[in-house]
Amino acid sequence: MTVWADAVELKDIPLQWKPKADIRSFRAVDLTVFQKADFFVKPFTDLRKNKAEIGVNIERRDFPGDMPVTTKDNVAQWVGYHFGKTLSDFDIKVGNEKGTLTLEADILKFYVVEKTSYKAEVSLKVRLLSKNNTVLWEDMISGTATRFGKSYFDINYFESLSDAMLYTVHTLLQNDSFKQAVRKASAGTST
Repeated sequence: MTVWADAVELKDIPLQWKPKADIRSFRAVDLTVFQKADFFVKPFTDLRKNKAEIGVNIERRDFPGDMPVTTKDNVAQWVGYHFGKTLSDFDIKVGNEKGTLTLEADILKFYVVEKTSYKAEVSLKVRLLSKNNTVLWEDMISGTATRFGKSYFDINYFESLSDAMLYTVHTLLQNDSFKQAVRKASAGTST
């Protein structure tokens, strides 16, 4: 009997926030530049071609072909919410539209490839906007996560994507040009 005969396809599964990484164990980030800033996170835009697909098993050890993983959830809404929540977890002020600065992003990649391990990547095109919606900074930010686990198991996909999200936010907070733009805007020298 093969695992395929008993496997439940991971189609239209609801997304779950299941990080295994702990942000307290991440490399230290100097957050002083963010102390005067109050961010508003605009709804994200999902630019991926197949908005339902979030992963695939390509190991073919237990299955005759590639096994996709899809969700019926709104990925842009999920990513935007957890992006803002993770900023808050880093003790950065995130509030409503009256914030001093706005963050918006396009989702370019939100995907896990499972072969011998689970490899997740989240890639975003992030923009920092002033109160009058002038783009102060824009760049590609990404985070990855790799983990081992039971084959074609939904929890491992969620853990990988959640950890990749944490690393994506951490990468943003380490970005020197982003910090310079926040510093300049917080000092009131931006438009």
